[in-house]
Amino acid sequence: METSMNVTTSNLKHDPHAQLRALYQSLLTRQDRFDEFKQLLALYPSEPEGDDESPEAADVRVRLNQRISEWIGMPFAGLSATQVGLWRSIVVEERINIALSPWKESNAY
Repeated sequence: METSMNVTTSNLKHDPHAQLRALYQSLLTRQDRFDEFKQLLALYPSEPEGDDESPEAADVRVRLNQRISEWIGMPFAGLSATQVGLWRSIVVEERINIALSPWKESNAY
């Protein structure tokens, strides 16, 4: 039993998709974590200043990634600036790009 737990933990440490699933589960099972996730995302600028991430935005992203590591109980590969921007637009601004949705075609009745 312990061996399978070690394999699972090892997979999470190296598999970004498994890490994201752990993040989703953490956010879905704990309202306080979702609320903090949303608050940290709200601190991230919605419009980047040029092509580079500002030092303030980078600090917010580092804090967010640290909190995610704590929530899932292991080192987290980290969300990129682009990923944080996408999460921000979905969670904070409540915008979802339907053009990218794989279910768009199936919505026609």
